[in-house]
Amino acid sequence: MRLSFFFREAIRSIRANAAISVAAVVTVMIAVFILGTFIPSYLYVQSTVNQEKSRLDIQVYVADAATTPQISALQGAITNLQAHGQVKSFTFVSKDQALQKLKSELSDPTILSLLPSNPLPASFDVTPVDPSHDAQIAAALRGNAAIDTTMQGNGVFYAAQTTDRLLSVAKFIQYAGAVLIIILLVAAILLIGNTIRLSIFARRREVEVMRLVGATNWFIRWPFVIEGVICGVAGAIVSVFALYLAKVFIVEPWIHNNSNQLTKDTTGTISFAALAVILIIAGGVVGAFGSGVTLRRFLKV
Repeated sequence: MRLSFFFREAIRSIRANAAISVAAVVTVMIAVFILGTFIPSYLYVQSTVNQEKSRLDIQVYVADAATTPQISALQGAITNLQAHGQVKSFTFVSKDQALQKLKSELSDPTILSLLPSNPLPASFDVTPVDPSHDAQIAAALRGNAAIDTTMQGNGVFYAAQTTDRLLSVAKFIQYAGAVLIIILLVAAILLIGNTIRLSIFARRREVEVMRLVGATNWFIRWPFVIEGVICGVAGAIVSVFALYLAKVFIVEPWIHNNSNQLTKDTTGTISFAALAVILIIAGGVVGAFGSGVTLRRFLKV
């Protein structure tokens, strides 16, 4: 019964201060809309970076003169690194397989028929668990008798500069994304807090009377917290609807028009349904927290 009383008081306050309530809803709507555009964009970029990181393989070239025992020893060294958690997987690519792969990548594969023999070496394609360990893996494998030291990287090649740059970008995206999300949430809390403060200030005499008659802080606070939740959820719902319209009329047509370029794109982001749930919950939490924090100064003795 008490909860229904608090809810009725919150509705009464919203009706009595309609302009302030609308301002609170619009404030949350703007903050949540920005958050709603940032989250999927951030996750998409993060997914793209992770996908590129998975492609940073190490090429271990095998000399044509390497014997079977030497190749087996090299494979054993890679297996040992895998057992120690540095290598995720590896694949042996024969000379013929390397040539077939090159043919599939050339626009005119017939040009290879001019070659007197197959110039490509056999190799091990090594996928590291973490690209930051590429240098350690390469150092552990160099010097093996089966490696062709005439190839780039002294027979063990990885794109060191590209790896370092990509790892730096990935770290920057992680930190920048976390900081921006925190800034957006804090800004939303402060904005709705300032808006709710107007409602509280308009009812400050009512609050003072309630304190004088012995009402507890939470008895006074609950209607305002519920009011903040209602405004927060309402603003979030409007924002989700606006994001849905943007998705249907802007994002999806753009993807459709660029389908030829994006057909092989396997990067992903959060689903709209999950995003909507997160934003609505975030709107309610921001509204409640903003109201609760703002009300504290009015409840100090």
